[in-house]
Amino acid sequence: MKVKGSLSQLENVLNSTLVNSNVNFNGVSIDSRTIKKGNLFVAIKGENFDGHQFINDAVKKGSAAIVTEKQFENIPQLVVKDTVIALGKIANFYLDTLKPLTIGITGTNGKTTVTKLIGSMLNKFKSTLTNFGNFNNHIGLPLSILKMNDKHQICILEMGASRKGDIEYLTSIACPRIVALLNVSPAHLESFQDIDNILLTKEEIFSDQGYEKIVILNKDDINFSRWNNLIKKHQVKTISKTQTADYYVKNIENNVLAIQKPDGKSFELTLKQHHQHQIDNILFSVACASEAGASHENIIDGYYNFNGVNGRFYLNEGINGSTVIDDSYNANPSSMKLSLQSLISMTGVAWFVMGDMGELGIQSQEFHSDLALYAKKIGVKKLFYVGQYKELVSKGFGENSFCFKNKSELVKFIQNIITNDVNILIKASRFMEFETIVGALKLRKD
Repeated sequence: MKVKGSLSQLENVLNSTLVNSNVNFNGVSIDSRTIKKGNLFVAIKGENFDGHQFINDAVKKGSAAIVTEKQFENIPQLVVKDTVIALGKIANFYLDTLKPLTIGITGTNGKTTVTKLIGSMLNKFKSTLTNFGNFNNHIGLPLSILKMNDKHQICILEMGASRKGDIEYLTSIACPRIVALLNVSPAHLESFQDIDNILLTKEEIFSDQGYEKIVILNKDDINFSRWNNLIKKHQVKTISKTQTADYYVKNIENNVLAIQKPDGKSFELTLKQHHQHQIDNILFSVACASEAGASHENIIDGYYNFNGVNGRFYLNEGINGSTVIDDSYNANPSSMKLSLQSLISMTGVAWFVMGDMGELGIQSQEFHSDLALYAKKIGVKKLFYVGQYKELVSKGFGENSFCFKNKSELVKFIQNIITNDVNILIKASRFMEFETIVGALKLRKD
């Protein structure tokens, strides 16, 4: 069953005015291009478009009704002050109606991987829903929720932020009963201004919404004491790689990870080749899945069946027998270093295709220079760069750094020299569109 209902059901929920007839709808859409017959069309006003301009298109394609800020003639509609807020209220209403267990994940790095890994661990236990694609903001998260049907028993949602208040708003929509704050590091500094504002924003996931949450925290994190002291009304569960916690690394030997749980029992996972630096993410996933009711067997099967997420350190067969690592979805200084650590842990020769990291403000030059130095220090053999900091990157990495005017030149150069012992990491911020480099270097399977 898709999300369905009637305008009269939503009238009070949205604090709206019902105009023309009360009708039933089946499914919710904000895109007139893909709308289905019977859908409720919510006319979102965004930075680059205004959905109100496409209402007539939506109706022609069979939309049953609309949610709008402007009144239209002869169309069943709910008139509201803000359609973005209305979309969130619709999502919250259906969560409350279907009552799945909801898990919320936030942090600077690892959100998507942890969300999808939890989903894999829980999927054989109960029917689960995770964010649709990269839909994790004030519009995307409600749309992800509205993909839910009455068979879904668990909803796992990553929550992204670009300004203060974002996580509190998303938390008010999703009402998660289990939450995890993975980490906090510099990102989106042009909008946040400094790390303190990022910290305050991510901490909004702890906000009091009138019920007790289970909060998963990392005892090894520099901010653990601060977070633990902040949380008064919720139950804290901890993870750790280095010390006793509710979920902790009991032992790691020959790539076998032994995890101890609160019930005193432990289990083992044989780590995948590039997961030696993903142990925090694995522990967070194990903790969330366990608190949701998953068994050891569910967790083990879910880990081994998890193939990763495109654009997030995703391994592809490359040309000439190489391994092409697609980490092109996004980047910030800390995620770059974590990915480089994973690259170095793999058997083979480490190459790095580096692009620019966006939204770093006045520290941008420093971050890019530091990253090139770091790549050299930990053992990257060749660095290939496209972006605006060529001199800084070349100076930082030194010998075997190659800078290019554009991605096409970079690709042609690498295609002529790459060999079967190379693992090549491709990573930059989203605006660089480095997935085109991935596509050119990975093996095409016709």
